[in-house]
Amino acid sequence: MQANGKIVLLAVGDIMLGDTPHSYGFGVGSQIKKHGPLFPFEGCAKELRRGDIVFGNLEVVLSRFNSSKDPFDEIVLRAQPESAAGLSAAGFNVLSLANNHIMQHGKTAIEETLDILEARNILSIGMNLPERGVTNSAVVEKGNIRIGFLGYNMRPLQYFKDPPLYVEGNPEAIRRDILSLKGSCDLVVVSLHWGDEFVDHPSAEQVGLARSFIDAGAKVILGHHPHILQGIEKYKGGVIAYSLGNFVFDFWQWRLRDSMILRIEIGKDSGVDFDIIPVRINQKHQPIIIDPKDGSDIKNHVEQISRKIEEAIGGAEYRDIVTKATRDYRRQVYRHYLLNIYRYDPGFLMRNVYGAIRRRISRRGNRRSADFGAKI
Repeated sequence: MQANGKIVLLAVGDIMLGDTPHSYGFGVGSQIKKHGPLFPFEGCAKELRRGDIVFGNLEVVLSRFNSSKDPFDEIVLRAQPESAAGLSAAGFNVLSLANNHIMQHGKTAIEETLDILEARNILSIGMNLPERGVTNSAVVEKGNIRIGFLGYNMRPLQYFKDPPLYVEGNPEAIRRDILSLKGSCDLVVVSLHWGDEFVDHPSAEQVGLARSFIDAGAKVILGHHPHILQGIEKYKGGVIAYSLGNFVFDFWQWRLRDSMILRIEIGKDSGVDFDIIPVRINQKHQPIIIDPKDGSDIKNHVEQISRKIEEAIGGAEYRDIVTKATRDYRRQVYRHYLLNIYRYDPGFLMRNVYGAIRRRISRRGNRRSADFGAKI
């Protein structure tokens, strides 16, 4: 707690402590294996430890359990259990697990992740395993201030067929949960895994939803998933950060490596105030705190895109933007593979090439079916 009696909440974006497919063999997980679990946070841990509450979106399980016979699943989009040491050393004490990758390696891996976080006194939100006593909410009490956390995944089901163990983001249910938790807390923080990848602004529908959650009683909305920074707004005394971007990730494009730590001061009766601490992810996938003078471009960019929130669009016009962003990203991925072809395991490279060809054929087949259906 600060000298003025306020609590400082530090919130960051997506944390991926494994290798993603496009950085297999040289991603975050590979760096941790080489340099140790503290390595990803060397450039930001000192700043993070100044927070009373440090929050992020953990986009990966912490588990060696692999039900698949595919050896690449032992590395891709998963972290080893010892990686948790880096999270606790950096000061993280609340993490959301409600995201589109957490179910990718099955229930056993999730249960191991929950056990590991609990052993390190890191609270998790966004999961629903009643048989283990795991529910969506977590409450942190600092001094005389009680802060409640809720987490939801609002993205479609991906990478698995079983019923999700994360909490799905039904808007009416979210509003009810906020109202219920608010009765026992001074302030409610809601984490949302939502939006569309690589688009630097929310849709009109997202803006309406976020504001409705503030109207329902939340004070802070923290968005994740787009992998890029989006705007921040004050609304009726609350703070809405539509996307906090990446924090520890192995993307290579500069737009996806500009990041921030959102610093929120919380008083029991004085509301919330925020500032951003500019961060840039380096070539070793480490988030580095930037000198305020050098980080002015990130701050200016966030201020610029924040001014555009009122102009948010939706419907077909927004979907066209999403389609273009996805298409552009795919082109960048192909180029990335070509430039780094010497770094990949040959078997993994052939596997990915085959998968890309198969997906392209499938997409073309789906378009032809849609065209035929439209004609009849």
